[in-house]
Amino acid sequence: MGKHIISVDQFTRPDLEELFDAARSIRRRMRQHDRGLTEICAGFVMASLFFEASTRTDMSFQASMRRLGGDVISVSNGIQFSSMYKGENLADTVRAAGCYADVIVLRHPQVGSSYEAAYYLDKLNQRIRNRTVIISGGDGVGEHPTQALLDLFTIFDQKGTLDHLSITLVGDLLNGRTVHSLSKLIAYYTPRGVRLNFVAPDALRMPPAIVAMLRDLKITVTETDTLADVLGESDVLYWTRVQEERFTPEEYDTIKDRFILLPQTLAEAPKNMIVMHPLPRKHEMGTPEDHDLLDADPRAIYFEQMENGMFIRMALLAKVLRGAYV
Repeated sequence: MGKHIISVDQFTRPDLEELFDAARSIRRRMRQHDRGLTEICAGFVMASLFFEASTRTDMSFQASMRRLGGDVISVSNGIQFSSMYKGENLADTVRAAGCYADVIVLRHPQVGSSYEAAYYLDKLNQRIRNRTVIISGGDGVGEHPTQALLDLFTIFDQKGTLDHLSITLVGDLLNGRTVHSLSKLIAYYTPRGVRLNFVAPDALRMPPAIVAMLRDLKITVTETDTLADVLGESDVLYWTRVQEERFTPEEYDTIKDRFILLPQTLAEAPKNMIVMHPLPRKHEMGTPEDHDLLDADPRAIYFEQMENGMFIRMALLAKVLRGAYV
């Protein structure tokens, strides 16, 4: 309760188990149409500050707060009209939002922006005796902690355990903040016998510092540029897009077709494997016709994964704002 949520580094195994239990309870209560959920955050206000384009994360947080009975104020769709567009710095924008809201969800292209926001918000809280908190919605190529939480929750939901799983992450592992955060969170859960397989071209490999940290935590890591090396043993296949917005057009054209998930790829995969994707997707999953075929495969669970994001974020808001048992 009352803590900023900035990095997966904050979470221990007991934290994760408590949060996942809360998410399961919320899901059950929502499906039972339990109106008591709307009392949990009644009277609280969330400010949504998204300085990068977002559909799923922004909508998920807003839906989560409203389903818990709270209110939302947002400039996410009007950043170009905000004071930051006029030259105001991030610190002042966050402190302004902190005067109006109990929790701020921030997405920003600068790595470390969530730490900066938390620093200045703490100073404001001391000055006006407030308790506003920051939840990171992603900071550049750094971290996306709530995406990692919902991803890990989805794996547990589908597999029941992390122990002895072979989890394969494919695509832009250099710039993909989702895979950075998920890899670390898996390690912090301390599962037995888990294997992480990183499949990427040399130019997009997982940052060496993350690989070294995982190995220090006794996680078995395999790095390859060939999916066939690990597909047959994979329990989880986590596909990512090459993030066009982080490359020049020339750089993007040289790598965009390097890894594409097609229906025939799944034909060679284990029958009990699950396929995840943080979305949005472009041509890294083929054509729209390929999308339809992939979506029809029962192993493709990325829409269930998306819905889980709301349950996890509802649990997180309940815990941070109320310390609530849900």
